Amino acid sequence: MKYIPLFIMIPFFLFAKIEIISVETEGIGISKKSAIDSALVDAVSQVNGAEIASDTRRQLLEVATDEELKSNETLNQEVISKTSGIIKSWKILSESIEGENHLVKLSVKISKLKKSAQSDRIRFAVVPFRATDSLKISSTVSKFEESITSQLENFLTQTRRFALIDRSFLTEQTKELNLIASGNSASMSQEEIFRLGNRLGTDYLIVGRIEKASSILSQKKSKVSDTIKKNLVSSAKVTIRIIDVATSQIKFADTYEKNINSSIERLAEELAFEIGEIVLTSIYPIRILNASSSQVVLGQGGKTLNKGDIFKVYQLGKELIDPYTKESLGREEIEVAVIQINNVKPKTSDAKILESLIDLSQSIANDDSFIIRPFKKANYTTSKKKKEKPNKLKKLKKELEEEW
Repeated sequence: MKYIPLFIMIPFFLFAKIEIISVETEGIGISKKSAIDSALVDAVSQVNGAEIASDTRRQLLEVATDEELKSNETLNQEVISKTSGIIKSWKILSESIEGENHLVKLSVKISKLKKSAQSDRIRFAVVPFRATDSLKISSTVSKFEESITSQLENFLTQTRRFALIDRSFLTEQTKELNLIASGNSASMSQEEIFRLGNRLGTDYLIVGRIEKASSILSQKKSKVSDTIKKNLVSSAKVTIRIIDVATSQIKFADTYEKNINSSIERLAEELAFEIGEIVLTSIYPIRILNASSSQVVLGQGGKTLNKGDIFKVYQLGKELIDPYTKESLGREEIEVAVIQINNVKPKTSDAKILESLIDLSQSIANDDSFIIRPFKKANYTTSKKKKEKPNKLKKLKKELEEEW
């Protein structure tokens, strides 16, 4: 039976910081190789603990035992390969034979695995979005599949709230993930989904089904010249589900449909932003960190917010309990203000207070808690400004339209 090493099963994003440690260790065995194996396992145990050392021992059993046909360098490289770099290098300092036993002393360099701050974050795996069986696969559909998956991963990473499973870990579980992505997860038992989640090291799976994805390019010739006007319209419809791995329950499900006068990649980006925002605000609503009489500081920045975005501010009240299930429904949310983003930084953002029923600065000083939820995106503001253009520009636009 072939063993899967534990440190391969644990996503490497949990061990983002790696330090190389040199140790000297001794080993004893009935052969030179078994003595070397014993010393190497002891070195790994000293640096990374007994659990990873146990898996290292199993890996070393896969290294060929015919040491007469191997130079120390060849054996060294095979050990490094089998342990996936946990053992970086080693050399024999001394060796001897006592009775029937071989004794060796080694100098070993070990990769020390350090947990990063991400290890405490909620772990998400974005299952590659797939088209429904009824949707004919085309280059446009394929582009949309790839774009919306990568854009959603980018958005969730930008929030700095989640730990994202690298897609390379998902490829090893293709069969199970395809079953979930096809909408047939009901045929998988709770235990199967739980085991899959454990193998991926994730708390939640985000699954998307593409029901429609198309781009249509139309052309219109001018009535007064040979000029041809081209117009690209892209449309898509996506259904998403968020699955809690521990319970196999669908925590969230919704359908998104959108049309834009742009490329299918741009449409994928906009839909990924909308989906990501729902995921973020459902689990980690953006909080107000500080406030003055006219401005507030938000605990979110990066590409997840845009200058001009408008949000409603809610004061958190008492906890609400479902009378039937007795489960917590979260805290009461009381709308108290409206704000608009005016400065976005990598980790925080500033927003001006457009209107407020209370003194936010005083309430925050009194340790009251506030969250914000989306009200209007920046493009609404842009559209409004366009409507306020002078009549002269409107007239010019009308004349241009009459030409076509």
